[in-house]
Order: sequence, then C-alpha cells, then structure tokens
Amino acid sequence: MSALMHRLLISLFFLLMSFHLGAAPAQPLEQDWQYRWGDSPFTQGIPDWTQEAAPESWHAIDFPSNPPDRQGQQNVWYRTLLPEGQFTDPVLYIYSIDLIAEAYLGSELIYRFGEFDEQGRGQFIGWPWHKIDLPEGYAGQKLHFRIFSDYTDIGLWGEVKIMERSDLLVFILEKSYANLGIAAFCLFIAALALAFAWVQGDQRQFIYLSLFALASAGKLLGETQAVQLVLDAPFFRTYMTAVAYYSMPIWIALLLREWLAGPQARRMAWIAYAHLAYLLAALGAAALNWIHLSITYPIFDLLFSLSLLILLWTLRNQFQQMEANQRWVIAAFSIFALLLLIDMAVAHGFLPWVRVPLSLGALAFAMTLVVIFLHDYSQMQKWVRTLNRSLETQVKARTAALEGYVDKEKQRAEQLTHVQLLDRRVETLIHHLQSSNSTQAAIALIGVELPQLLSPLPISIQPFDPDHTEESLLGTELESGAQVIFIQNINQNSRPCLILTLDPDQLPAHTSKRLLEDFMQRLAERLSFALSSRAMQEALERMSYEDFLTGLRNRRFFDEALARESRLAVRYEHPLAMLMCDIDHFKRFNDVFGHEAGDIALQKVAKILQEHFRETDLPCRYGGEEFVIIMPKADLEAARQRAETLRERVAEESLKFAGQDLGKISISVGIAVWPNTTLDPKDLLNAADRALYRAKEAGRNQVQIALD
Repeated sequence: MSALMHRLLISLFFLLMSFHLGAAPAQPLEQDWQYRWGDSPFTQGIPDWTQEAAPESWHAIDFPSNPPDRQGQQNVWYRTLLPEGQFTDPVLYIYSIDLIAEAYLGSELIYRFGEFDEQGRGQFIGWPWHKIDLPEGYAGQKLHFRIFSDYTDIGLWGEVKIMERSDLLVFILEKSYANLGIAAFCLFIAALALAFAWVQGDQRQFIYLSLFALASAGKLLGETQAVQLVLDAPFFRTYMTAVAYYSMPIWIALLLREWLAGPQARRMAWIAYAHLAYLLAALGAAALNWIHLSITYPIFDLLFSLSLLILLWTLRNQFQQMEANQRWVIAAFSIFALLLLIDMAVAHGFLPWVRVPLSLGALAFAMTLVVIFLHDYSQMQKWVRTLNRSLETQVKARTAALEGYVDKEKQRAEQLTHVQLLDRRVETLIHHLQSSNSTQAAIALIGVELPQLLSPLPISIQPFDPDHTEESLLGTELESGAQVIFIQNINQNSRPCLILTLDPDQLPAHTSKRLLEDFMQRLAERLSFALSSRAMQEALERMSYEDFLTGLRNRRFFDEALARESRLAVRYEHPLAMLMCDIDHFKRFNDVFGHEAGDIALQKVAKILQEHFRETDLPCRYGGEEFVIIMPKADLEAARQRAETLRERVAEESLKFAGQDLGKISISVGIAVWPNTTLDPKDLLNAADRALYRAKEAGRNQVQIALD
C-alpha cells in the first residue's frame, strides 16, 4: 500500500508540473486600481457602488493597499477591470488581506472572507492567502473589493494575480518547500538540544536554545502557505504563529542571562520578563476577544526592536570575552534578527513588499547549533578518554600501594620471630595500649611501662620535638640507634610522637647489636601500629556518632549530649532549649514519590539544619523523619524565633529528584525550654515531643511551645 501511495504522489506531482509547464503565465494585477473611502449602501443585498460608475468618487491607485488620507477610516472599496487571459480554469490569488473582505464580479458576490455586520465592521480571523474562483467570461468585468480593517494596514497585501488553478498549487508548493524543510530541521535541532540538556545535567542554556529553535519552527510553519492546504484554520494558525513569534526574544534573553553576569544578566532577565508579560497579556486578551490579535503585532514589533537595541548595547563590550560557541550563537541570532527587522519594515510599509527569507535566518541559527553540538560532543569524548586514563593510573597506584603494605607486614612478621622473648613482653604492653582510654593515654603508658618491660636493656624514651627536621630524624639520630614511633590516622597521614633510643655502649658484651637494632626497628613499627590502631579506633568511635544518610549527629550522640548539656545548664544556671521537628505527611510523601525521594527530603532538611543554627547548637537526627536540636544558653524567645525561621526556610525549598519536581515540604516544631517549660532538663525531650504532637494536631506546618 505504501509503495502504491508513493507512486501515486509522484504521478500527481509530475501531472501538476506538466499542467504548469503548459499553462498560460500568471497575470499580476498591480496597477489600474481605484479606491473609494467608506462603505457602499445596499439595495436588496446588492451594493450600490457596484452598479454606478460615479467616476468623481473613485480615485486612482497603483495597488489596492493603504490609500492616502485615511484619517481613521476603517472601510474602503477597491475596483479594477479584469484583463483578458488565456486561462482554462482561472483563479485570483491574493497573498493576504487586511483584514476582512468581500469580492464582487460586477454586482455578484463571488468571495467572502470574514463576516460584516450592519455597520460594515467585523472581527479579525487571521492572515491566510486567498484563492477566488473566476467564472467564464470574467474578462472585461469590474472586480470590486469591500474591505474593513481597524489595523494599521487596510486593503490587499503582497501579491495579487490571475493564474491557473493547477499553477497556483505548484506555486504554493514551490514557495513553501524550503520553509517546510527548514522548519523540520529546526524541530530536530530543538529535540537534539533537549537531549544535550538531559545528558549534561543542569544545562539551561541548551533548554533555551531548544525553545528558541522550537519557536523558530513554529513561526516558519505558521507563515508557510502550504500548511493552509492541510490546515484551513486561519485564526488558529495566526494565533500559534504569534505565540512562537512573541516567545522568541524570551528564550534568547534568558540564554544571554546564563552567559552574562551582574547588571548585564539582570538586564537580560528584565527583557525576558517584559516579553513574557506581553505575550500573556496580548494573547490572553485576544483569546478572550477583548482586542483583535492583529493590533498586538505593531506593539510587539516596537518592543522587539527596543529589546534588540538594548541587547546590542549590552553586548558591545562583552562579545570578545565570550566563548567561541557563544559568539557563534549571537552571530547567527543577529542574522535572524536582521531578517526579522526587514520583515517588520516590509509589514509596516517602510520597505516595498518582498518575500523576506526568514527561513534562511532560522537555517543559519540551526546550523550554528549543529556545529556547537558536534564541538561539545567531541569535547565530551576527549574528557571521557582522559578520565579513563586517570582512573587506570589511580587503580595501578593503589594496587601497588596495597601490595607494598602486604610485603611490609610479611617482613615484619618474619623479623619478629628473632626476638620471641622480648616480643611476648611487648605483647603485654600492646594489650594495655589497646585497652587504654585514648591515644594520649597510650603514649603515656609507653613511657611508663616500656623501660620496665625491656629492662635491663638501656632504652630511653623521649617525646618528639617538633623542631626536629625530617633530615635529622632519618640521618644522624637513626644512625646512633634512635627509632621514631609514628601515629597514622584514618586518612593515611602520619605524624611522629615518640623517639626510642638504644645506647649501644651500655649493652653487655655478649649481646648481638644487630639483633637488638632489628628488634628496635620492629618494636617501633609495632608500637606505631598499636598507636595508629588506637587513633583509628577513636576516629571510628567519633564516626559512630554520625547519621550516615544525613550527616547529622545520631540518636546515640544526642542522648550523651543531652545528659552533658543538662548537667552544665544546672551547674551554671543558664537556659537550655530543645527543638523537636518532624516532616509533615512524610509517609504519604514516601508512598507517592518513593523512598529515594524521601531520602532526598531528609537530606534537604538536614542541610538546612546545619546552615540555620549556631555553631554551639547541636542538630541531630532522632529517628525516621524526626530531628532534634539542643540549643545551649538559648531562652524561650530565641528558640521560638529560630524555630519559626527554620519552618519558613523549609517551606520555601522546592525538591527535585531524577528530573521530577517533588513540590515543597513543611515541618512541625515543638519547643521546650528549661527552666521555662519544665523543672528538670531531663524532661525537655518529652516536653518538646508533646509540643510537637500539639503542632501536628493543630494542622501541621507550625511551631508550638511546651506548656508549663
């Protein structure tokens, strides 16, 4: 079926072309016209002006558009004598009419566009092209046009000519295929720009480029005559063309706002907001029939021209500092804007009528985007290759480091077998080190117990002097029998803490100096390992107080901190405030958007808590969607103000996850303050919880203070 349709379309095209080649040439009607201001009276439905000559009332004009001395007139008649022609199926083609019209051949109505009321007025219904069938014997008869327009132009517009019906179809297609192809290309570019925006994350510039390309395609399609062959809805097409046309400066201004900074960026934002306001006001009023859509075009053209001047003035000193891709886009837009200005000048009669090739401007802009996309894609591929090489290098380096560490441990284990007796004594010390309360306590324990365990070896222990240089440690002192004990933290950074010194001059004669030196080296390593383990254990203990998801302190830390701060508050008699907050409707939020989105909400609230409170305040995650904040030395008013501003801050935040807008969330807050709302600081949590419950019962998204 598809192959048959393809052959039929090809046959139809060549058939039309054969008619076109064999037909008479078109006859333009661009002179010998007459006009008459006002509207004709009617007698039994026939206009009187079509039946009387009245040469003194008619005035010569070359083309039936915008006669002189309009002086607010909204009705005009035009007439001309139709010439002879060798046509088999003649039609009269008109590019456009401002705004509605009736055509009379002699006194017979042969065409009507729009509806005239009893006062000769009517509503604007669009700017399509027109095809008027001419009967046999039309030659030598007078053709009259009755026109109404409250627009700046009045009459016929563009081209008016007699031609064969088949020629008209070919003519329309010939004038439209370029626009249709370029519009389709712009739609493709719009989709491609959206794809780039999605791949590269928050790339609003690609979104604005996509919307500008989409608007360009919409304007081209709306003004392409061939579209009327499949969509004969002139007002709808004109309205959608206006939407696309009026939105173009919005997207280019928002794009420039992304590229500029400071006052220049704010200026671009104001241009975008002004055009957005005009688009909504003008098209909304036209849709509600408060005004005619045609009236909005001259105002927009003036606003657009002023915006272009402001844009060029803003870019006068910024153009050279921009990136190459940005300069290409601005240059392509300048070409498009120049064609739009020429089209405005033609539309308002400042230039003679001509078909302005707006599609070339859209094509230049679309081709520029293609070049930019190809360039960005190439840069992305280079970045990926560089990243892969970097990752491979890092993997090799880390593998080598791990292998070296394993080899070192093996060597240490082998060497420790040579000093088994001393090793068992050291094991006792290491056991004590691991049981110590802190790293500093372990260091002190070494200073006390190590000389006793290794007695009678002449070993001395000294704390590390920060004034020692690395050269002195690894040079002179090591050669004289000194070993340095290091502490390695969880980030693999090391720092020296103790220096062990063996005095070889005081060793018994039968003692193996080499064996003891090896033992001292192993001893320093084992003690370093023990102290490092103690330091890492401390770090892990600190990490055990942290909530993994939110980064806040957890329930365990909160319990200990509350007990400590309660004791301090009682001892020094300063107030202690407790805030307990809960995300409203969190279960429903999880059910609707999923638990991953719920995690995003928890992280957002946690981030706000970290930024919002004082350094001395202690925000913690209590469990689930509940958070608690301990506020030392905060009275009731200070706690209430913090809670209110926290609630407002959370309510202002919008959440997004995986490209989906999750909307906004709110929290309820309960406040308890010692000694204002409770006599015992230990009851602060329960009091704050009861206040939170009252906030929930009262409708959520509010702050409640615990009752005395």
